[in-house]
Amino acid sequence: MFPAVREREWHAAVKISYFGDTRSHTFAAVSSLCSEEGESGETEGCETVYEALRRVRDGESDAAVVPIENSVEGTVTAAEDALDDLRLYIVREIVLPVRQNLIVKKGVTLTDIRRVYSHPQALAQCRATLRKLLPQAVTEQVAYTSAGLDKLDDTCAAVARAPKDGQTVLLENIADSPDNCTRFVLVKAAPARTGNKFSVRFTAANRPGALVEVLNELCARGLNMVKIESRPAKKRMGQYVFYVDFMLTEAYKPNAVLSAIAEKAEDLRFLGRYESGGTV
Repeated sequence: MFPAVREREWHAAVKISYFGDTRSHTFAAVSSLCSEEGESGETEGCETVYEALRRVRDGESDAAVVPIENSVEGTVTAAEDALDDLRLYIVREIVLPVRQNLIVKKGVTLTDIRRVYSHPQALAQCRATLRKLLPQAVTEQVAYTSAGLDKLDDTCAAVARAPKDGQTVLLENIADSPDNCTRFVLVKAAPARTGNKFSVRFTAANRPGALVEVLNELCARGLNMVKIESRPAKKRMGQYVFYVDFMLTEAYKPNAVLSAIAEKAEDLRFLGRYESGGTV
């Protein structure tokens, strides 16, 4: 079930593409991953999740780091779809607390703000707080959180991680949930062979109980399913693709488990094996 492995080990020579710029939350995840491994690498920011991953598919980068799930707003569907479309693999994950700050030009006050810029996910994570603090302001989406910093004037604010020169954090940590965190994944063109967490995607037959039959293969082995997500198959109304993450114990061999799932599912694809990441 595993594809042929041509994996390069994580080392100082890798080139890493990522979503956003050096002030983005994803860049903080890149820095954390490099720090954990005691390594460094050349990094390149990208305006979209798809572009960061495409560079790996086309050999322009050795790896990419992108956000894939937020504790408030759920799955980053652009990452999930691109991971599947580009036939790439998750090899690491890290979960980081995300502090969304309200950033303005120095001297700007809350009453001055008429427009707030940020990425759609960040705006959604702060929806209730912005409505309460800035009822007079409208929100406007940008490609990534820190892109809003380039648009600031005397009547605007941005929701982002860190300010640029001449800017300041007016309010810290304005996310609706104080425990707001995001799961970031390191993605490569070939899978890793170690780790206790697996990600797969599949479709199920259009008949009663078909999805349950697939999931029962995990249940029968006592394997914990930690996430399930459905996405449109992009073929016709009513067709869905299911994304499942589960934990594998040492009692079962990966190929045997994947083969058992494949017998019940349709169009199964392995998306990666990696160590479960914790919040730091």
